[in-house]
Amino acid sequence: MARVIGMNRAIKLEWLNMTAELVRQGHDEKTIRAELQEYLSYEIDSAVNLKNTRTILLQTWVYTPAELLGIREAALALVEKGGIDALAAHWSMLLVTYPVFADVCSLIGKLSNIQDTFSTAWLKEKLFEIWGERGTLVHSTSRTLQTLRNLGVIENEKVSVFRIKKHDVTAQKSIQILLMALLSLREKAYYEISELSCVPQFFPFIFDVSYEWLHNSEVFKLNNFGGKVVLTAE
Repeated sequence: MARVIGMNRAIKLEWLNMTAELVRQGHDEKTIRAELQEYLSYEIDSAVNLKNTRTILLQTWVYTPAELLGIREAALALVEKGGIDALAAHWSMLLVTYPVFADVCSLIGKLSNIQDTFSTAWLKEKLFEIWGERGTLVHSTSRTLQTLRNLGVIENEKVSVFRIKKHDVTAQKSIQILLMALLSLREKAYYEISELSCVPQFFPFIFDVSYEWLHNSEVFKLNNFGGKVVLTAE
């Protein structure tokens, strides 16, 4: 079965903040849907676009699978702090919710080891290799790039060329939620500690991860593999 793309609308940071705050306040799904309907209607005229935008927000913060509720709970606490902490929280939830978002970030992140700019054409070509050539993917790529720009992690260098904007992450809770999201993706069985600060999916974030911090954490599990200490998913 083909994977569902889903990211068919560009999302703004303030919309994500609003949705997360409604969840944090304990509102039920029906109330959150109604609140978002009214909130988004001030900016989105099209009923179809409004519905699609609301769906993405609900999928990201409300329709959370049981196995991801722990990540959501930790993320909600960060959203309340605002700033880079909130961005890390939303980033983590988008990564675990939308595979296409994770793939876009991974591709940009891998290229960022060589250069700090990329083109829309290059990104689409690489995504076609992963997903196949679909019209919905072309649309989703454009909307995902708009979302990344709205989140403040890329900016236009020129038409169809973007430059990456880096952000320092210092709060341990923010680094923790990013790593929790990474492990939930289960792309690898384990990660060496030295590679955790340069995971492609985290391309806009600059942070450090130490052995001591991971060793003392109640969240993560370290193991020995091939003579190296590695971080593994439970």
